Amino acid sequence: MEDNSDRNQGEGETDNNNDLNSKNKEILKRSEEMLTSTVLEKEGKDWNEKQTMIDQLLSKVNVLEKERNKAEEERDAFRDERDASREERDAIKEENKLIVKEKDVTSEEIVALKEEREVITKERDAIKEEKDLITKEKDVAIEENDALKEERKVISKERDVLKIDNETIKSENNALDTKYTALTSTLRDEIDCPVCLEVPTCGPVPVCPNGHVCSKCKDSHCPTCRVKLFNGKSLLAVKVIENIQHACRNEDCGKFFPLEEYKLHLTSCLHRTVNCPSPNKFCSRKMSLSKVYDHILEDCQGSWNNIRNTNMMFNDGKFPKYLGFPSILKVSRKGLALKWNDQIFYLNNEKAPDYSVFSLELFGTALECKDYVVSITVHRTNDEDMKGKVQRFTGEPLPIDIEQVMRKKNGLMVGTNQMESLTVNDEKKDLRIGITLDIKKQ
Repeated sequence: MEDNSDRNQGEGETDNNNDLNSKNKEILKRSEEMLTSTVLEKEGKDWNEKQTMIDQLLSKVNVLEKERNKAEEERDAFRDERDASREERDAIKEENKLIVKEKDVTSEEIVALKEEREVITKERDAIKEEKDLITKEKDVAIEENDALKEERKVISKERDVLKIDNETIKSENNALDTKYTALTSTLRDEIDCPVCLEVPTCGPVPVCPNGHVCSKCKDSHCPTCRVKLFNGKSLLAVKVIENIQHACRNEDCGKFFPLEEYKLHLTSCLHRTVNCPSPNKFCSRKMSLSKVYDHILEDCQGSWNNIRNTNMMFNDGKFPKYLGFPSILKVSRKGLALKWNDQIFYLNNEKAPDYSVFSLELFGTALECKDYVVSITVHRTNDEDMKGKVQRFTGEPLPIDIEQVMRKKNGLMVGTNQMESLTVNDEKKDLRIGITLDIKKQ
């Protein structure tokens, strides 16, 4: 349609140009005819009239020339308008194309929006369902909460009743404990030996004709009533011994245990009596295990710990630990208490007839010693890396209850010749050896 319009517009422009040329030709033809007729009539007319006519003709020719110029100007203006129309038409075409593209994009966006709306609708429906479910769960929770409140009220009432019952039971238990304590105390007093003041812990229990008992202080006469003792045995006393609580005989303990627990407790009581772990030649005191470490730090003559700054120097808790000690080629030397992970160990350096013994004792029972592995290495003082000659022991520590005789038969035993090869003269010409200790938990 646009091409046909352009074609019609061009044809109209051509027709206008043809009409203009025809008019110009007609004017020129008429002018020539008039001139010709004027020439022919030249002789018969007056020259002035002829001149007037020529001027008129020229005037008409000028008018026609102006009209032709005006027509050409109109034609140029029409051409400019036509070009502007074409440019406008092209712009409109481009705009139409852009509009079509935008329309396509808009259509795609509309499709995407529709899909997004469907997704949002589904999500909204899902949220509604979830909301409904939450509402139902909330209602159930409210009902459960109400039920729990009721249950709590019931429990509170039952608790109050139980409190009353508990207080009653406590009162009854206290009364029973009082009666039991009084009864066991009476029974204990009845079987308590009047000589050693100890309660027997096993049978048989000798008894006199008057019923007085004593297990280990038996003599020919009863220590209570002084009648002659025969071979009588008290079965009742044995039953009493097996069923009463026995007080720990160690000072500062005072705990009570059933008979079987009592026997086990005596072997591990923190207040049981033990020997000072230092060599007997320096200190042979017996005391409660709970007081041994303070004794070593304060007044033990067989330990290095009570020498100023020594305990602080060696008890930093770091292992392996290197120690420089006087050699024990001829005599036993002082020992040293060491702490590791809140446990106390004691290093002994003792001289036996043909060898030297190095041992570590744990302030505990033989059963507790099984939880640890100790390493004792004896070497030269100038060989802290232990790359030269060494004597080494690895095993369990010894319990604090071990006798000194048995202690000299356990641990690291180094022969006299080997000890001489490990002994070094220091700057003060003292014979010294190096000892490296390590402790680990199994």
